[in-house]
Formats: sequence, structure tokens, C-alpha cells
Amino acid sequence: MAGNVTACCREEIRGSHSFLTIPEVEHLDSVSHVFTSRRNGLGSRNNGVKQPDDWNDVAGFFGIDAERIITVNQVHGDHIITVDSGNYRRVGTMQADAMISRSTGIAIGVETADCVPVLLVDPGTPAIAAIHAGWRSTVKKIVQKTVRKMKDEFGTDPAGLTAAIGPAIGPECYEVDEPVMGPVREAFPFWREVTVPRGSDRWSLDLVKANVIELIHSGVREDHIHSLGLCTSCRSDLFYSFRAEGRTGRMLSAIIIRG
Repeated sequence: MAGNVTACCREEIRGSHSFLTIPEVEHLDSVSHVFTSRRNGLGSRNNGVKQPDDWNDVAGFFGIDAERIITVNQVHGDHIITVDSGNYRRVGTMQADAMISRSTGIAIGVETADCVPVLLVDPGTPAIAAIHAGWRSTVKKIVQKTVRKMKDEFGTDPAGLTAAIGPAIGPECYEVDEPVMGPVREAFPFWREVTVPRGSDRWSLDLVKANVIELIHSGVREDHIHSLGLCTSCRSDLFYSFRAEGRTGRMLSAIIIRG
């Protein structure tokens, strides 16, 4: 079902800073997006320790003040926050794993180092979403819930959405045991499509594919789903990876409606 998802990216360079983008998303008139790498990720200058100015380069890329890049306290749940011009200064202290917005000039983003970052664009409204989909949030169906919230609050037609999936751990590097597989089997009738047995109660899990299938089940067209197709663990030279490194930094996946 999810075998034809686009895997492509390019490096956007503005000034002295470079970021990864997906052309099919960047070509949309209403939005800009970025995926940072190890070169410009959170804590890249201090061994993974967060710094107050970590996202200044991203702010410069978007042409906004750094305070208008909004992240949340990610807790591997399924809570979704609507961000607007009235509350964006308070959102950073809230616990959530997804945000939606239709306000211009405010970037929303998620921080990852193996989990799946999903950015959504409704170009017609316009509206955007940023989703942090680790395995716990994925089995809680955070992608489907975010699409539904965009539909309920903004009138979004899921068939009109475009999805951009950033760097995430691939199945070749993501081995899980029964405490993970139990919830995966319970949540997804299609679980055999996203897992491969590795013996001794171990499986490889394709978390990106699981979220792609969830997007399709939410009504997003398969040809509107685009992925970088890069594994954070395989490419720890380019990305931070908790599986490969343990304590490490984070990348930012962010999106903004241009004013």
C-alpha cells in the first residue's frame, strides 16, 4: 500500500546555513519547511545540551524572530495543540506531541533523534501541522487524530493534504521486543506489513511505513506523501540518533505559513 511514497530531498542554502527540504512541499505557494541535520541540530555546538539560540538559524531561514519558532514539551502521547497569534508564546511550556495552525508567520516544529517527524500542509486553507510520532504516539494514532483535528477546526479536506516525513530511524536499525510489539499488534490490523521477525521475540519495525499507512487511512492521497527516506541510525554522520549514540542532540522539523 505504501510502496510508492516519494523519497527525495534537497539541500536549501541561504546565507551560511543549509537545511534539508522536500521539493514537492517547498514548491507549494503558501508554506516553507525545513529539516535540520547534525550540522545545525539542537545542541550541535555543545554535545547535545540545549542552548537558548539553537534555532536562530532556522528563524533566519524563515525570516522571523526566534520566539516565533514554537516547539512543545513532547511526552510520547496524543495531545494536539492549536497554535495561533494569541497563544504561541505560552505553547512552549505545554505537553503535547502535535501542533496545528493556520496563523501566518509562526513556525511550528518537533524535535527528534529517531522518532518520525511528520509535517502536514493544507494549501487551500492554508493550514499546517507538525507531529512527533515515536512508537507510543504512533500506536495512539496521533497522525489520524491530527488530520481529524485539522478537519474539525479548519475544515481541511484530508485528500488535499500534503505530507512531508523527515529523517527517522529505518526498520533495518529499529529492533523492538514484545513490550512494543504487543501495542503495535493491538493498534494496527496491518502490523505484519510493518514488521519482520528477527527471532527470540524480536522484530524490526518500520515506523515510517506505519505512519504512511495511517496517513492513507486518514484520507491523505498516497501520491501526496513524501519522505526524505534517510535513516537516522544508518546516517549518524548526518543526523542525531538515540539508538546509535545514546544521549545525543536533536533535529528540528519545522513548517510555517508565509505571511
